[in-house]
Parts: sequence; structure tokens; C-alpha cells
Amino acid sequence: MTNARSILCGDVTENALPFNEKKPLSLRLWGPRENVSLCISDIRSQLLKDIPSSFHDLVEIATYVYCADQAITRGGDGVDNFGENWRRKMFFRIAVRNPDLWNSSPLKDSLTETLSFLSEDEYDFDFVKLEKQPPNQKHLEFDVDPPEEVMLFSGGLDSLGGAIEEAVSNSRKIAMVTHKPTHKLNRRHRKLLELLFSRTTHPPLHIPVIINKDKSLGREYTQRSRSFLYAALGATIAQIFNLRRIRFYENGVISFNLPISTQVVGARATRTTHPKVINGFANIFSTLSGKPFTVENPFLWKTKTEVISDIVKAGCAETIKFATSCTHTWEMTKLRTHCGTCSQCIDRRFAVLAADAQQHDPEEAYGVDLLVGERDEGEPKAMLAAYVETANEVADMTALDFFGRYGETARVFKHLNGSPNVTALQIYELYSRHAKCITKVVDDAIAQNRSAIRKRLLPSSCLLRLVCDSSGVQAGPEISNPDPACELADNYICIKGQCWAIRYNGNEEKIYTPEIGFYHLQILLENPGVTYSASELDVMVRRMTKNEICGSISAGENPTDEGISILGQSDTGPLLDEDAVRSYHTRLIEIDEELEEARANNDLSKIKALRSEKEWIISECAKAKGRGGVIRKLGDDRNKVRNRVGNAIRRVLGKIKQFDRPLSEHLEKPILNLGHTLSYIPRDGSRWSSTPVQNN
Repeated sequence: MTNARSILCGDVTENALPFNEKKPLSLRLWGPRENVSLCISDIRSQLLKDIPSSFHDLVEIATYVYCADQAITRGGDGVDNFGENWRRKMFFRIAVRNPDLWNSSPLKDSLTETLSFLSEDEYDFDFVKLEKQPPNQKHLEFDVDPPEEVMLFSGGLDSLGGAIEEAVSNSRKIAMVTHKPTHKLNRRHRKLLELLFSRTTHPPLHIPVIINKDKSLGREYTQRSRSFLYAALGATIAQIFNLRRIRFYENGVISFNLPISTQVVGARATRTTHPKVINGFANIFSTLSGKPFTVENPFLWKTKTEVISDIVKAGCAETIKFATSCTHTWEMTKLRTHCGTCSQCIDRRFAVLAADAQQHDPEEAYGVDLLVGERDEGEPKAMLAAYVETANEVADMTALDFFGRYGETARVFKHLNGSPNVTALQIYELYSRHAKCITKVVDDAIAQNRSAIRKRLLPSSCLLRLVCDSSGVQAGPEISNPDPACELADNYICIKGQCWAIRYNGNEEKIYTPEIGFYHLQILLENPGVTYSASELDVMVRRMTKNEICGSISAGENPTDEGISILGQSDTGPLLDEDAVRSYHTRLIEIDEELEEARANNDLSKIKALRSEKEWIISECAKAKGRGGVIRKLGDDRNKVRNRVGNAIRRVLGKIKQFDRPLSEHLEKPILNLGHTLSYIPRDGSRWSSTPVQNN
């Protein structure tokens, strides 16, 4: 673990720090070197209330963890590029009022285990006695009638749905705790609260939380520990009002965190309301209060589409446009409040369209239209393609198929009450409903845009073109109803719909957008120890894709630079080297044999396909011949082929490095050599398949 840091919080010394850090990160909520300030208040009143000392510690610990989360980078350059050091190792030395309590085994163990699962970092804590009390220990300022419920309110659609259900539909008195990470949301929050309050019998108590810190402490944008801060504040407020419960509101698809899109929802997606985290928070707060304390998520069995439908049914549809879901808040403008490319924007827009609530969610509020907007190459395009492709699969799965594909679901059962069988069925039905909402939105959009799709008037990188353009890519093997005697192969690389699916060493399957280099890589992986010339690979891939290959080349490639002919663009025309000629002649012999068999079986479609391929090969050979039928030779063309094939493979290796570090390391030199000859020689004897399933 290279990304390790020590953090000193409060009035503590640097003695005996781990990791031999010369300069640990120092966070202070008070004193002459204060670099973090915490303000929690009800803006309508000024009467101070005391906080129990253990919960005062809790709020400050949560603040320190949250600030350290932002101050220590994960190695990337933003929320969409996570870098190599995603998991961090952090040691906290924190001055608290109750060090014996916080160092006790049950509480400390619950804290480290919950935070480690929540943010996927490694935590270690050492709590010391707070010797010098800060001059003002009162952070909370309010004087209102006691609420019946305390809920966490982010200003997103799910928490908005929760506030409407509690305060409007059920007419309950509620306290809403809101963390305000940026002043950009102030206007939207004010309007949202104004509309919400106008619909309630008992206007909610709104408790905004503002944390200001030095600019140098804002280096990481993922903020995965923010829910711990939310929960700590909510539990503290509940304690003051003698309540034994707080509520998060998050739809179940996000809460369970199954890898619907492996690029986003797997290891790197939010775990804010995962049942394990919810129970961890409850254990921490119960220990602190000395009484059972509950943390709930009433929306655990709802999809976001259902949440939005309930908002509309409650007569609060006009609030939807003021709820904010986007993670790229720094890009917000008055008109464009959502980027349209992050996972939260994709989730939101699909749900709004599925709930038929688009009239309350302006299309112009999105930087990129979900269905027909042009998307950049890389993560934005890969995320959307994988998201829809997985929905296609889940929508047609039986319960048995679903749990065969998502075996990690079983790990959730122990964190939920009730029968495992009933819980399993609820999870399957939740994801099935979610997937069918997505596929219906896509189907309806295709029908509405069929003319533009047919005429190819839409951007080639938009969702509808990704779905409808075959680009010579055929659907992968049908495995929605696998034979009981089959199981997933440990290593496979195959085409799945419009994307590529790769699984290495039995790990999670990764989905990638189309790239010509994946064809080259597939040939090498499936033939370990075999040496190919760059020309042979070029010919084999062109034969696999034929003249549809242009459609699968990413928008970032320039055909005039790279070339799409066999040996690249050349002033004197295309040509073939001896390896390419040999490969073509071998294939022509194979085609004649297959044609004879197809005629015997009266397989007209196969006869047509084989004839087409034969004509194409003959045409390519004819283009490469000069006078007297002699193959033209130009010295630099073999280099062009080598560069083109090598660059194509390097591009896909770059994608793999971004999303699958173990496979990337496996494919590093000397396992994969790029030059005039290429080969895959695995050190561990790995075998690869072009189908996801293997027979037992």
C-alpha cells in the first residue's frame, strides 16, 4: 500500500507516528492553527442546546474523517479518473473527550470496519485525551418543537422523495439534516425547501451543515465518507430530541451496490446506504447512547423510477427540477444544472423518462442528452454502454440466472431481517423492475427516433446509435438460460452486444466499448505460445470484421493516419507481404471446403456469406498486385502494419489498465510482445475462451 498517510486531529503530538511520516496531515477545528470550521444551525433561531460529550466527539471525528477523505488524493485527476492508488491507508490520532470509550474494542472495531467498507480505505485510529477544551463547544443552534423523525436530506431525488413521503403524504414533523458542500446549490436548495414547505402541515426543521476548510485540503472529490458525517450529525440531533432512530432515503438499486455497470457501480460506486453500512452506523450510535439505536432506509425496496412516480402522485412534481443529482457540481451553470454524463445523471434521467415525468425535468438542464447526445470516448461512453447492456441482460433473466450472475447478493442477506429466500426474491424483483424500466425507455426512444436512426442523422457516439448500429459486431453467446452443467469460465474475452466483455482469473467481468484492438487481443489470448506476424493478425482481424471494421474503430482514431486497408494508406496503393498472402490463400481453401459442405446442406445463408467473404479476399489480393500479377513491395509498409496493430493493442491495454489492474499486470511485457511478431506467453499457464461459459 503506497498511498499511506498519518492524520493528527485536534491538540495532539507527532510522537510515535506510524509510516515514518515526516510531515503528517494536521486538521484542527479550533485554535490558532485552525484549518477546518464546522457550522451546524437552524437558520430560524439562536437558542443553544448542549450536546452529550460522546456525541460531540462523534461529530468532530466524522468531520475529521470527511476532511481527510478530501485532502488525500486517490491518485486520479477527478471523480471519473480514479488512478492506481484508489485504496488509501490512513492512521488518525484524534484528541477526544472520552478516549477510553472510543478506544474500547466494540466501538473502535465497529468504526474501523464500517468506514473501511464504506470508503474502501484502510483505517486505523488512536484516540488520546483532549487536554485543552476548545473555547466554544456548542455547534448546534436551534429552538423548535421536537420532531417525530430525523432524516438525512441531500437535495437529490431520493431524499426529496423521502421528505415528501414523511412531511407531505404522512404529515409528520421532521428534522432534515443537509450537508452543503458548495454554495452553488444554495439557490436550488432554497427553492426546493420553499416548495416543500408550502405543501406541508408542519414545516420541517431544516438543519444545514457547512464545513469550511483550507483550499489545500480539497484534493479529492469522491467524498465517500460523507454519509458517515451525515449519519453522525443526524444521530446527534436525534439524541438531543430523545429519538432513537434516523432515516436515510436511497433507492435499493444504489443501496445494494451490485455491479450493474462494472466501471462504476462495483468497487468505486457509493456505499452510502448499503445494509452493512446502515447496520454499522446503528452499532456505533447504540454503543455511544447506551441504548438501541436504529438507522433505516425506507426506500430499500424501491427503484428510482418508483420514487419519482410517488413524488408526482403526491402533487409535488414541480420540485423535481430543483433536486440535484449530478456529481460534477463545479461545472454547474444556471441553465445546465446536470452534466448528463456521470452515473448519477444517467440514473436520474432514465428514471425520469421511465416515470413519464420529463415535463418536470427540463431537457436543457443536461449538458449531454441521455439518448441522442454526443459522448466523449473513454469512461463516459463506456459507462453508458455497459449500463444499458447489463440492463438488457437482467431484464430477461430468471431468478436463477440473476443469482448465478450476481452471487455476491448472498453476502447482503445477513445484514437484512427476514427469510433469506424472501429477501433474495425481493432483490431479484427490484433489479428486474429497474432493468425493464431502462429497456423500455430505450425501446420507446428507438421508436420515436426511427427515421433519424435510419438516416444516420444522430451522433455516432450517442446511446441510440450505440444500441442500433451493429458495426459488424454480433451478439455474444446466449447465456441467459445456461445449461446447469455450465459455469462461468475463469478467463474469457468475447463480444457482448455492442461491447467487449473480459473476465480474468475468476474476477468481476469488465465491459469495454468497441475497439479494433480487442480483436487482435482475443486472437493472441486464445492461442498462447503461437507467434503471429503483424500482417497475419491484420488479415485475420479484417477477415473477422470485413469492411464493417470502420464502424468499430473509435472516434478518436483517424483513418487517414492509421489506415484501414490491410497495410495502411500509401501513396503507391495497398500491398501484401508474404505472410498476408499465405493467410489469404489458406482461407480461400477453407472457404471452398465450407462452401461444398454448405451446398450439401442447402444452407443458403451460409453460402451467401462465404461467397461474399471469398469475393472480398480476391478483391483485396487483386488490389495488391502490380503488372504481371506480382505482389507490389514497399519497404515501409510492414512498419505501417506493425505500428497500426501495435497501436491498436496498446489502446485496449490502456483501457484495461484503467478498469482491471490485475489483468493489466498479467499482460505486461514480456508476456505480450509488440513488434513485427506478436505472441502471448502466460507465465501461469492461463487459458482463455471466447465464450463466458464452460462445460463441466
